Amino acid sequence: MAEDERDTAPPDSSVSLYGSALEAGALVGPWVVEARVHPGITAYLYRATHVVTRVPAALKVLHPELNHVTEVLRRFKQEAETLQRLDHPNIVRILEHGELRDGRPWLAMEWLEGEDVESWLAHRGAFSVEEMGTVMEELGSALRLAHDVGVLHRDLKARNVMLLPRPEGFTVKLVDFGIAKVQVPDEGAGLTSAGAVLGTPVAMAPEQILGQPVDVRTDVYALGVLLYQLLTGSPPFPGTSAVEVEEQHLHAPPPRLGEHVRVPADLESVLQRCLAKRPEERWPDVDAFLGALRASLTRQDGASWAQGLYVDLRFPAGEDDPTDEALDARDAALDDVRAALESSDWGLAVEGGNALLAWRPLPGDPVGREREARSGRAQADRMLARVLERVGARVEARFYVCAAPSDFSREGAGPPRLEGGPLLRLEQWATGGAAGAVTEREPR
Repeated sequence: MAEDERDTAPPDSSVSLYGSALEAGALVGPWVVEARVHPGITAYLYRATHVVTRVPAALKVLHPELNHVTEVLRRFKQEAETLQRLDHPNIVRILEHGELRDGRPWLAMEWLEGEDVESWLAHRGAFSVEEMGTVMEELGSALRLAHDVGVLHRDLKARNVMLLPRPEGFTVKLVDFGIAKVQVPDEGAGLTSAGAVLGTPVAMAPEQILGQPVDVRTDVYALGVLLYQLLTGSPPFPGTSAVEVEEQHLHAPPPRLGEHVRVPADLESVLQRCLAKRPEERWPDVDAFLGALRASLTRQDGASWAQGLYVDLRFPAGEDDPTDEALDARDAALDDVRAALESSDWGLAVEGGNALLAWRPLPGDPVGREREARSGRAQADRMLARVLERVGARVEARFYVCAAPSDFSREGAGPPRLEGGPLLRLEQWATGGAAGAVTEREPR
C-alpha cells in the first residue's frame, strides 16, 4: 500500500468501541451494548441485549483505570459471587459475568423496567403509608435472606431500591451489592466487621461512619432512614456536605415524622428505634422491625382490623368412603393453599384435617382497609381456581373471607398472632357457603 493510501485509510472502528467507555455495538461476552446508562464511581452501567435470545440486561463494566486496583477488583468479583447466592424475588438477579480482552471484569444483571425510589420521590412526591409498608415488607424480606446467608448490604439507600410497576401497584428490587459485607469463615458467626469506612453518608449508621464493627442492625438503621424519606420526601439528616450529614447521624436527635406528615404514634416509635445512635438500642433484626411496623399500621383509627380466609375442603355429601386418589388430591390441594398463604403476608391461626383459617392485619384507615380487603379477596379467588383444577368434582371446596376488628399480639420479633375477635368465631361467618365459590361475609 502506498504511503498516501495508508494516511487516508479509515481508522479501526473496533478500537473506538472499546475505549474507556464502551460504545453502542461493543460485544461483551454474548451481550451487545446498546446505550450508556450511568457512569458510576468504579464502573459504567450499560443497557445491553443478548445476541441470540435478545434478552435485555444491565451490564456493569469496571473502569479501565481501576483494572489493576486490587481492592476494587476484589469487590467487583465479590458482588458477582454475592448475587449468585441471593436468589430472591426482591433482589436483582445476576445473568452472567466475565472479563473483556483487556482484563476488565463485567457483570450482566436482569434489566429492570422501572425507576429508583430517589427518582420516584423527585417526580411524584412522598409515598402513602400503605405504599411505604409495601416497600418495607419487600425490602425486609430481601434483607432477611441476605442476613441469613451472611451478607450485609451496607449501602441501602433510595437510589439502590428499584420500583417495578405491576397491574396493582409495584414491586421492589434491591440492587448494588458492591460494598456488601460478606461473612467469611474465620470471622465467626456474628456477621460483624470493622475498619474501612464504606457507604453513602445519607444512609450511614453512626458505627459505619466511625469505622466500628457493623452487623444486621446497621442495615436496620438504613431501613429507618429510607422509611422517613419515603413518607416525607427528604432524608432525615440533610446537609450541603458529607461532613455535615455525618455529623447529624452521629449527634443530632432523629427527627419526628409527625412534624411533616400525619402518622400513627406507634409508627413514630418504630422509626425512632430504627434511628437510635447505639446499635443495641435498635430493633435487633429485620423480623423484629417488620413485626413492630405491621402492628403500628393496624391501629390508625384506634382499632385493629384483620382479614380472615377460611378454606374448607370436604367430600360430597353421602360419600362416606372416598378413594385414596380423592384423599391424596384433597391433601395436596390443602398443602398448596397453605404454601401459597405462607409465602405471602397471611398467617395461619387454625389448621385441621380438611380446613384451615388464615389471617392478615389490615390498615386502620377505611380506604386502605377496603383496598387491602379487595386484594385479599382476589387472592382467595385465584387460590380457589387452582384448587378446583386439582380436585375437580372429587372434593367440594368452600372459601370464606371476612374483615373484622381483631385482637392480636404485637410483642416479640416474629409476626403478630391472632388472639381474639370475630374471626376466631367461625360459626359467625364461615358456614353455609356454596361449593366451588368464595363467600364474603361480615361477622354476625
